[in-house]
Formats: sequence, structure tokens, C-alpha cells
Amino acid sequence: MGQEWLRWLSVAVVLLLAGTMWLAAALPAKAAEGPALTVVMDGSGSMWGKLGTERLAKFQVVRQGLAEALPKLPAMTRVGLVAFGHRRTGCQDVEVMRAPEAGEPGRIADMLNDFNPKGRGPVAAGLQTALETLPKDDPGTILLVHDDLDNCQQNPCALMESVRAQHPRVTIHVLSIGLNPADARQMQCLTVPTNGQHYVATSGAQILNAIAEVVEIAARTQPRAPSPTAGGPAASAVLPEPSGPGVQLVAMLGQSTSGTPVPDLPVRWRIERLGGGEAPAASRAEGGAVTLPLGPGRYALTAELDALSARQEIDVSDAPSARVQLSLSGGTLQMAALAGRMNKPLDGTRFIIRPLEAPANAASSSWLARGPRAEIALPPGRYEVVAMLGSIRVVQEAQVIAGERRAAELRLPVGELELLTFPNEGSGRLEQVTYVIQEDDPDAPQGRREVARSAAARPVFALPAGTYHVIASHGAVELRDRVAIGAGEVVRRDLVLNSAEINLASGIVPRLASAPDDVQWRIVPLDKRDGKAIRAYGENARVVLAAGKYRIEGRFGTLNAEASRDIAVAAGARETVSLTPPAARVRLRLVSEPGEAVSDIFWKVRLANGPIVWSSTESEPVGLLQQGNYVIEVQTRQARHERSADIRAGADRVLIVGEN
Repeated sequence: MGQEWLRWLSVAVVLLLAGTMWLAAALPAKAAEGPALTVVMDGSGSMWGKLGTERLAKFQVVRQGLAEALPKLPAMTRVGLVAFGHRRTGCQDVEVMRAPEAGEPGRIADMLNDFNPKGRGPVAAGLQTALETLPKDDPGTILLVHDDLDNCQQNPCALMESVRAQHPRVTIHVLSIGLNPADARQMQCLTVPTNGQHYVATSGAQILNAIAEVVEIAARTQPRAPSPTAGGPAASAVLPEPSGPGVQLVAMLGQSTSGTPVPDLPVRWRIERLGGGEAPAASRAEGGAVTLPLGPGRYALTAELDALSARQEIDVSDAPSARVQLSLSGGTLQMAALAGRMNKPLDGTRFIIRPLEAPANAASSSWLARGPRAEIALPPGRYEVVAMLGSIRVVQEAQVIAGERRAAELRLPVGELELLTFPNEGSGRLEQVTYVIQEDDPDAPQGRREVARSAAARPVFALPAGTYHVIASHGAVELRDRVAIGAGEVVRRDLVLNSAEINLASGIVPRLASAPDDVQWRIVPLDKRDGKAIRAYGENARVVLAAGKYRIEGRFGTLNAEASRDIAVAAGARETVSLTPPAARVRLRLVSEPGEAVSDIFWKVRLANGPIVWSSTESEPVGLLQQGNYVIEVQTRQARHERSADIRAGADRVLIVGEN
């Protein structure tokens, strides 16, 4: 009896240890987590709108796309959700609904079940919050979903300096819903520098396709250990030792006995216990060689790697360790996009792989990959590999052989354009510059088509050989240049804006202004026939102007107080222009008999020889009036009164109406 009890106790201990190890393997370990995919969701009121004949609102279509695509991510992917404008009006509503974490990516769509767009669109604040959820130097992905530009006076492009400094490995994709082309192009300042994709959707189907493609890109850009064959023909990989007792599952390309192990590739495993038992019905793992503490019994193993999959049933004994090799009938293509004679990997390249020998009765398939280098597992056969970078497209045929990891290098006929911008000769370079690259296109508006955009401090554009128009914008200054680039050539161009900095100051003392911050500035070029007026706001404002002549106009308050001055600005100048309108602070007051209740009051103030400049229903309105002669009228339910007034600049006035 004692020996039998000891035997059962030993079995119980073994099962307890195995269960503990199983649980540890099943739980997501932080060290094994992959890069993050954070969705930034627009909750502004316009997301209730619909596209064309769509039945669902825009945010509902996005929720549907997330529900369909996110469960396809690898288990180790950390998924997060940031939303803005969904809880209240104003520009301060940004919420981290889920910090990036592994497991249950489908919960993101569930969290949007009660989503109720209602506020404004602080796009920049939402994107900044999403970046703050990522560790520095984290190779994460952000998908920004929005249907309008930031309407909270913030510029998302200004975040790119922080992205370059703290998150250089982050990729930002943008899904712009229903935007006009001009507004949509402004968002490319986020995607181009980070090698992201920009989607402009005008239908529900395009929204779904864009979300699916971003998720597929994120799934394919999970970190992989450096491949032993990254630069050339396949070599034999060294299998790691099992990480503990249990069954080591090894994926092989080709035959399980003579194939090539791929411990560095993200093989997805599904382990299903057959015949019942107390162990979990199914579990998942990821990696080309993983060790699982499987208890004795029969299991069905399924391994998936890109376009390859295999299934095998195995019997597990109570041995402390064992190795099972599962054969994937195919090979891999290790693709690299290189720049002509420079032999430099090109960031932002997109690969499309299509079979050339698909059976006639089979549906056509294609696979996507992204980055300067990518590796994809495929069945044996001949394939067409397409490398795309902006408008550049190169096609090459490649052969996949079972058991081999073959290299496919595609050389793109591109040159590089590196730009730096300086405010003036001999000054330090500027950081906040927006660059637009255009090429001639007779079919495009104004005969030019935009091919690239960047807000990077020192952008480098990979462009096909040709001649381009370069536009550099900083503040109100815009410089245009023309540049020729040859294939394999590196062109560096320094741009000098010859700009000046003007500080605009309101000379109104606070007691004279009804709202000191309610100041609007208009700067009109006088020596440029087609020059556009520049606007600025605030009691103190800073503008950057090109050298030239301007008229500075200031409007103070909501009435007619204004002032102007003509100035000449030299390159490199730093000047302050202060304007004080010839105006006075005026309070209107109606005299009534003691005990008489005044109701339904309506004020009207007009110039003695001109139009109405002020109307109000307040009992004692206060405003800033330009000096001049006025007629003040007040109408109540009981009576109507009128008087004239001569307003002089600088003095506070209380104008009493209704005195005998």
C-alpha cells in the first residue's frame, strides 16, 4: 500500500511540474513579446458620417476591418489602442484605451463597441500619446485612422523630430478616410520618413483592404534573428539546444531527414491533444525550434510559415525530452532591394511575389513583404518578384527550391537626393522644414505631380533618374529649386531661404482690450504680384518671412479696432513690429427708472455716416471701438433710446443711454 501511494505521489508531482511548465509556456512572456502595433482612432464627430452609399458610419467600417484583420497577427504581437475626440468636445480628449500588450488582439474591436465619436480632431495629440506608449528605439508600428486634418491648431508633422530622436525604428501608416487629395498629401510627412504606407479611402472596401494590408505588413515585419544566409546562398543552420524538458518541435524546409532547419524564422505552431485528457485542448507557440512540456499522449501538430503549412500526428511518451521534426515542403526567397551602383539597401521598399506556374484552376495568389530586405517561405516553383519604391518598379524572376533559402537581389535604378536648408548664408541649418518633390506631368494640375514629401531635418529621397522640382517651406517662406539626378548618383543640395524673423506685438494695454488674446494679424506682400497673405494670431506672434516689402495689418478684438504699417524686411533681420490701434474700451449702460425691470434689451452701434459695427443683447456690453463718431441705439420691450458719441483713442468710456 505504501509503495503504491508513493508511486501515485510521484506521478502527481510529475503532472504538477508538467502543468506548471505548460502554463508558463502558454502565458505570454514579456521577453518573448514582439513589436507593437498601435491603432490611433479618430473619434471626432465627423466619423459618424458615411462614405457614398455605405450602410455603416466610417468608424463602424474601421471597427469591422480591425475585427477581421487583427486576429491574424502572430501571438507575440503587442497590440494597443489610442483614441481621441470620443468622450467630450474640445482638444484635450485623448485616451490610451489599451497599452500595447500581447494576447487577444481581437479585443481592440470589442473595445470600440461603445465608441461614440463626438469631439474635435486632435490628431497630433493622439499620435504623440501613441508614441509615448512605445519604449524608445522600439521597432513598433502605428496605424493612424482619421477623416480630417488636425483642427486643434497642432501640426502632426512637427512630431517627426521627436520620432527621429526617440523612435527611429517606428513605422507610421496613415489611413485617411474621405479626404480631398490636397489635405491627404499633407499626411505624407508622417509616412514617407518612417517608410510607412498612406492609404486614401473613399469606400468601405478600401478601408477594409487598407487595414488588412497594414496588419499583414506588421505580421511580416516581426523581428527575426539575423539569417545565416542573409547575403547569399543557404548554409546549414545550427539548432539551439532545447530550453528545458519536453518535446522540441523543429521546422525543416524540404525533407525532415535532409532538409534545412529554420530556427530563426517565425514558424507558427498549433498543438492539439487528441483523445481528451486533462491537458488543454490546444495551445500555440511561435519559433522555428520551440520546446514544449507535453505530457504523455497523442497530439496533432500544425506548423505554418508564410505560404507553407504541414500537419503531423505524434505520440509522446513519458521520456524527459524528445525532438520532433516537421517538414515544410518548400523553400524561401531572401529578397533585397539595392540602389544601383551604390549597392545600398533601400528602406521603404515593398515586394510583391506572384507564382508564374499556378495551376489553371487555382485562384491567383500573391504575397506581400516590406523593408529593404525580406524573406518569405513559398512552395517550390517559379515566381515573379516585384520591388516597388514610390514610382519605381522592378520585376525579376526567381526560383524557389525545396529545402533551400535562396537570395534574390533586385537593383533599382535610383539616385539619392539629400537636402539641407539654412535661413541665411552662414547660419545654422533649419530643423522644421517641409520638403515637397515634384516632377513634370502634363496630365496633372498645373503640370506637376508630387512624388515625395518629408519633414525630416535632413531628408534623403530615393528617386528614379530624372529632373525634379524641389520646394522647401519654412513658416511663410517657400524656396523652389530644380535638380537633376542620375541612376546611382548621390546629389546633395544646400538651400538658403534668405528669410527674416518678425515678432508682432500688440501695443494695447490689457485694461483697454476686452480680450487681449483676441488679436488677428494679416501680412500682405507688396512686391509680389501673386503673393498670398499670411495670417497669425495672438497678442504676440512670430512669423518667418522672405526678404521683401509687406503691409502688417492688425485687428484687435471682435469689433472694428485695427491698425496697419508698411515695412521693408531684409534677409537675416530679426525685428519687432508693435501696433496699437487708435481705439478705446467702451461700456454701454442703459439708465432705467428705480424699480423698473428692463427686459429683452438689444444694442446697436453704427458709425455716424456708415454701417453697424456692434450689436449685442447683453445688459452692459463692453468692447474695443476704433476712434470716430458713432450713434448708439438701444431697444427694450418698454422703449427705444438713441444718442451720439465721439470716441477718442486711449480713454475708457462709459456711454450712458436713456438719461433725460
